[in-house]
Amino acid sequence: MAAIEFPSPGFFAAALHALRSSDPREETIDGVWGNFIDSLSNNLANQFPTAIGGVLPLFKNDLERLQFAAETLVGFDMYEAAEALTDIAIDIGHDDILLSAASLCGHPGVSPSLKSRISELYDDDIWIQIRLYDHITPSNEEEKLLYLQCWPGARSLDSPSYLTPVAVLDKSLGEKKILDLSVRLMNAGVIIRRLGTEHQIPNWFGPHTIAICRPLTRSRILSKQPDFPERQIIVDPKMENERDYSLLLSQLDQVSLGKLRIQSTTHEDDFSPSLWDPNVYKLGVYKTSEAAYLTSASKTSLYNLAKQNLLEPRRLGSTIWSFRDLVAVRTWRYLTIQSKKPVRRKIVPALARFAGDQTAVKLGVTSSGDVLVDRGAGWENVLTGEQPLDISITDVDDAFRPFELGGSHVPHLLHANPTTQLHPAILHGAPYLKGFRISALALAQLDQRGGRKAIIGAYPELAEESIQDTISIGLQLMGAGQK
Repeated sequence: MAAIEFPSPGFFAAALHALRSSDPREETIDGVWGNFIDSLSNNLANQFPTAIGGVLPLFKNDLERLQFAAETLVGFDMYEAAEALTDIAIDIGHDDILLSAASLCGHPGVSPSLKSRISELYDDDIWIQIRLYDHITPSNEEEKLLYLQCWPGARSLDSPSYLTPVAVLDKSLGEKKILDLSVRLMNAGVIIRRLGTEHQIPNWFGPHTIAICRPLTRSRILSKQPDFPERQIIVDPKMENERDYSLLLSQLDQVSLGKLRIQSTTHEDDFSPSLWDPNVYKLGVYKTSEAAYLTSASKTSLYNLAKQNLLEPRRLGSTIWSFRDLVAVRTWRYLTIQSKKPVRRKIVPALARFAGDQTAVKLGVTSSGDVLVDRGAGWENVLTGEQPLDISITDVDDAFRPFELGGSHVPHLLHANPTTQLHPAILHGAPYLKGFRISALALAQLDQRGGRKAIIGAYPELAEESIQDTISIGLQLMGAGQK
C-alpha cells in the first residue's frame, strides 16, 4: 500500500477553517463537508483523515466543535485519526468524545495496542467496551441495541426496523470516490464503514449491510462470510459524475435490507423540489461577496439591509446569507427597475421571513411589499389568505431571469448559462457544473492555478466536457470576492 503524504500547512488550515466556520447546533456532517470534499483531489482525499486529526488539539476549549470533529471522524469511519482522537479524549476526559474514540478504535485497521490502551483505562465502561470488541455480551436491551449498531453482522431479519443500514466501502475503489459516495450515503441515512485490503473481515456483514467493492474484496468477504447474500455486494460501480452516484443510490435502494430502506435521492438534473418548499427555501450558504454578485446589490447595501433589520443573515465567523435572502434582495432590485410605482423595502423582510409553502406553484409580490402564493387556484396573500383584485403582481420567477442594472448584466439566478446551474439544496447553493457536483468556483480556482490540465488532473471525468462557461461564472465569483 502506498504511503500517504502528510498534509500541507494549507490543507490543515483549510480543515481548521471548515470546522471553525461550522455551526454544530444547526449543520450536519455531510452538509458541512460536502462542498469541501467536492473540491479535493484524489491525493488530498487520502490526507483528509490526517488533516482533521491534526487540528483536533486546537479545539480543546471549544467542546462543541471538538465533538463535531469527532463525529465527523466517526461518520466517515476515518480510523486513521483514531490515535489523535484517543489522545485528546483521554486528555480531557469528555464522555462523548471518549465514546467517539472508542468507535474509531473498534475498526480492524487500528493497532491492537491503541485499542488496548483505551480499553484498559475504561475497563468497567460497557459502552466503550462494546464499541471496541464484538465478543462483548450485552446484558440488557439498551446494550444489545448498541451492539447491533456497532456490529451489524450480528443482526437478523428480525432485528428492530429502526436500526440504521450499513454500507461497507472498499478503500481500493479510491478515497476520493468513496468520500463522494459517503457524503451521499450519510444524507441518505446510512452508516459508513471503510474496509482496506490489509484488514481482517470484521463482524459487519449482516442482513442490513451492503458492500460496495472491487472483485478481490468481494472474494475476501465471501470466503469469510459465505452466507452473505451476493445481491448485497455491488462490484466496481461507475462513480464518475452525479448521475452515476444517483443511479448507484437507486440500486442500493432496491437491494433487500430486511425491513430497512435507504432514503433514495435523485440525480440533480431531475432534482426539482419546489424552491418554495420550507425545507429548500431556507437553505444556501453564501458569503457576502457571492450574495452581492448573485443579487446585483453591493456589499454595502447588503450590510445596510442587515443593520436596518430588514435581513437577518447568520454570523459564523463571517456573515452568511441564505437562498431566501438572495430571493428577497434580487426581487427588490428587479422591481426597482420594472415597476412604475415606488417599491417599498418591505418586500425584503417579507420575502426573507416567508416560511415557505410546500404546495406553492408560484410566489409573487406587489410593489407595496405583500407576498402572495399561487397553489394552483390563483394568488392568495400569505398573511391574510385573501385573493387580491386588480393589483399588479410580479412573479418572483421573473426576478430570476437576466436583467440589466446600472450598466451591468445580472445573470439568471438558477441557470447562469447552459452549463451552469444553481439550486439551494445542491452544494449549499453554489453555482455548479450541470450534471456534476463540482462548483464553478472550484473550477475557476483550479483554472487559475494550472489551466485545463489542473482541472482534468483533479476531475478526469471532465476531459470531454464543455466547462469554459462555468469557469467564467467561477471567475466572476472570484472577482466579486476581491472587490
